[in-house]
Amino acid sequence: CPNASAMLFTGAKVTHLGLIPQGQAERVSRVVDMVNQMDSEDFGHCSNFGECSVACPKGISLDVIAQMNGDLLRAQVQGRSVS
Repeated sequence: CPNASAMLFTGAKVTHLGLIPQGQAERVSRVVDMVNQMDSEDFGHCSNFGECSVACPKGISLDVIAQMNGDLLRAQVQGRSVS
C-alpha cells in the first residue's frame, strides 16, 4: 500500500494463512513472528481512522487487522511473547 503501512498487508497474510486448514498448526507462532518482524523493520501501523485501508489499491479492509490482533492476543494468552 502506498502509505507504507505494513500492518494492513501483514494482517491480510495472517488472516489468509490462518483460514486455510494447513495454516492452523503454525497459526500462533506465525502471528507472533510476523508482528515481531514488522516491528523490527519499523513498518508503520494503521491508525484508528483507517487511512491505510482507504489508500490501499487492493481494497483490503480493516477487518484483517482486527483478526490479526485477535490472533496475537490468543498467542499472548498462550504464553507467546511479542517483542
